[in-house]
Amino acid sequence: MKARPVASESQARVQVIAPAGLGTTAVAALRARGIDARLANEARGAARNDDFSIDPGTDDVVAWALDAPPGTAATVELAQLCARAATASRPICLLAPPPKGTGRAAAERAAALAYLRAHGAALAHDVDAWLEATVALVRFGLPKGPRAAIVAPAGSWLEAQAHALVAEAEALGLRAPRLDPAGTDAVLYDPALGAPPEEPLAIPVAARPELGGDGPALYSARAALAAIDVLGHAAERIESGIGPAPAKASAELQIEQDKLERNFAKLIAGTRAGDHETKLLLSAYGVPVTRQVVATTPSAAVNGARRVGFPVEIKPWGPDAPTERDGCPVERGITSDAMVRRAYAAVLAANGKPGEGAVIVREVPPLGRDLQVSFLEVPHLGWTVIVDAPGAPHVAAAPAPLRLIDAQRLATTLVASRAGDPEPDRAGLANLLRRASHLVVDLGDRIARLELPRVIVGGRGTRTVVTDAWCQVR
Repeated sequence: MKARPVASESQARVQVIAPAGLGTTAVAALRARGIDARLANEARGAARNDDFSIDPGTDDVVAWALDAPPGTAATVELAQLCARAATASRPICLLAPPPKGTGRAAAERAAALAYLRAHGAALAHDVDAWLEATVALVRFGLPKGPRAAIVAPAGSWLEAQAHALVAEAEALGLRAPRLDPAGTDAVLYDPALGAPPEEPLAIPVAARPELGGDGPALYSARAALAAIDVLGHAAERIESGIGPAPAKASAELQIEQDKLERNFAKLIAGTRAGDHETKLLLSAYGVPVTRQVVATTPSAAVNGARRVGFPVEIKPWGPDAPTERDGCPVERGITSDAMVRRAYAAVLAANGKPGEGAVIVREVPPLGRDLQVSFLEVPHLGWTVIVDAPGAPHVAAAPAPLRLIDAQRLATTLVASRAGDPEPDRAGLANLLRRASHLVVDLGDRIARLELPRVIVGGRGTRTVVTDAWCQVR
């Protein structure tokens, strides 16, 4: 997809759908920059910014601001408008507050925003990024993707901003903006440098709004970078396809169908399947899980530990065993037969079943970052993947089954814990999420919920595995 202006300068027009105060300010700011803008709400009478019966048409750029993430039914209505605009290479520039909190309500809010993004919305959470994305779309068109560089004269205000943004990103373990245009989708440049390069898309940036000249430009390096990120991800979504991946894409995954059916036949409808049984289903889809066995006696546990390979860990087996996040007793660092026997008795006693029951003997998971993944069937929106990564500002979500672009985006929510730490295995995490997302869609008539309370993401070059899991059988 080639980057191109949405309309010529004389034809460019923006419809703003926003709360009164914000909408009035946005229209004034756009008009001050030579863009024909109007409040679509006022033009259509008493329509509100959350009235999704509004049809803004396809000839204009639409800048839409929401007070809160919409409900799931309203999300479907708005997504239809987003998809139509995206198909015309005019993605709706959508401003929405990020999802907050925890629990089911927060997950559904995250799912709603993810659904809109998957249907082509250029979604921003910051008002300056939203406005600059609108300006960029009107004046310069869509970049091919979100990778941007800042090019500025030595000693300039823009260069100082660029270096500050690079240092900030590196300190947080995030991808830093580039300072050279090689391999990028857009170049943000100081017009004082003269004529910009023809490729990639070149966009002038005024370091401060009051320094903007007569020509079109974006204001502030931070807001301009955020705008390119918003538009670039929308462009990639349009290129890869609107909505979740087609269910038939699971044919690419080389599923072990016999293994899947054999292990599913052992489950009982209306019950919860525990860690081991759920991992057997996951492994049939190629999802990486810990190597483990179930043992019903101390001697069987010893034999299992030898097969898995020392050192091992032992925890209770059973559908009623709590997750590790909820306090499941786990004996770690077991390196001998005698330690296996002691651990067998200890975990059964800690689980309230001294002398009876079974245990899981598993390999020691790799070192890495822990995160939690949920697969929920959200009303109106269908199956959704929810990723809760420590350190991330909010939960991330995407509709299932995941397209590769969505799996990769979810994986980017996991950042290095400290500057200088090895990059996490985001490719391995994306593969895990994508495969598990196809499982829940393919088995949606038999599974009501899938939870991975503990996924360990190793450093680049190491393993990423599901360490704890359960599912609800319909």
